[in-house]
Amino acid sequence: MRKPMSTTSVHPNPREGEGLTVLFAGHSQTEPGHRMGPQVLNYYLVHTVLEGTGRFRCRDQTYDLRAGDSFFIFPGELHTYQADEDDPWRYRWIAFRGAHAERWLQTAGISPAKPVVVEGEEVPAKAAQAIEKRFRSGDWTSGWESEGWLRLAFASWGRTNRPSGPPVHHSAGASASQVDRAARWLEAQLTQSVSIAEMAKELGYHRTHLSKLFRKDMGMSPVRYLQKIRMERAKLLLREPLTVEQVAASVGYADPLYFSKAFKRWVGRTPTDFRKTIE
Repeated sequence: MRKPMSTTSVHPNPREGEGLTVLFAGHSQTEPGHRMGPQVLNYYLVHTVLEGTGRFRCRDQTYDLRAGDSFFIFPGELHTYQADEDDPWRYRWIAFRGAHAERWLQTAGISPAKPVVVEGEEVPAKAAQAIEKRFRSGDWTSGWESEGWLRLAFASWGRTNRPSGPPVHHSAGASASQVDRAARWLEAQLTQSVSIAEMAKELGYHRTHLSKLFRKDMGMSPVRYLQKIRMERAKLLLREPLTVEQVAASVGYADPLYFSKAFKRWVGRTPTDFRKTIE
């Protein structure tokens, strides 16, 4: 049995009002039967078990936990947790708060009614260790690093709890999600010469299926949407001290003459004439 020990590192310069802020992180090898609570906290606290066993109790439910499990304590929730008498647990923990915390937990499938992630990945334990180390260093950037590590831990809990992603309650929601993803992909490729076939392949959708969803949700085809965002961007760029060739290249047209013709079809005047109207 390991010798009992406990360490805690606090955030060297926490900022109030952040969406997600880590407060402190720690590591403990508990004594046999070591007990915390009953108690109530005013922040979120998650423990990830490294070795040994113990019990966590919340909302009249008792959870027997072992290595790989993570248990979450929510603000205002009465709880108790206790190490096993014969095989006391060793765990790492992360305390956090913020306006985004509840939404992140819900998305990962974690709530006061379901406060345990069973047989998770190694990432949360590594995250807690890295956060504790960075806080101990006192580096002024440790807050950013700690938030990054906590987000990686959330990604891990989400993969374990919901390998297929959060539930979609109706088909319209699923369709909207697919279209939104496709629209964001097109926006990310604004400066590139891309095709709808490439988009469908990249996103893993059949071209016909994606085009049908796009027309239904956006009121236009993917090709039309791509033209729209390119031309809207071009109109903004034409207000800047750029040549027509530079504007064309910035919205995915290698041939400035082809761009000028496409712009005129969309706007009703050439890029040069449009520029005159805003001078």
